[in-house]
Amino acid sequence: MEMLPLVVEGIENKIKKLIYLNQQLSQENLELKETRGQLNEQIKELKAQSLELQDQINKLKVAKVLTGRDNFQARHQINELLREIEKCYTLLNR
Repeated sequence: MEMLPLVVEGIENKIKKLIYLNQQLSQENLELKETRGQLNEQIKELKAQSLELQDQINKLKVAKVLTGRDNFQARHQINELLREIEKCYTLLNR
């Protein structure tokens, strides 16, 4: 019976330690969720920026072809674009 108070005290100490660890893990979990939210927002911004830059690249490619010194190449590119548009128009009218 003399050991009973020591056993109870040991159990109480373990419970206190587990409660403390639980609080620490809960805090860490909240911090990780916040970080995840920030990273997801950053990913969205970077994807939007990537799409915008890709669009600018495509516009610059077309502008380069159309404003290049080689008029033949520019006319050829315009004709290719017109053929592509005509194909799309034909498919829409079916």
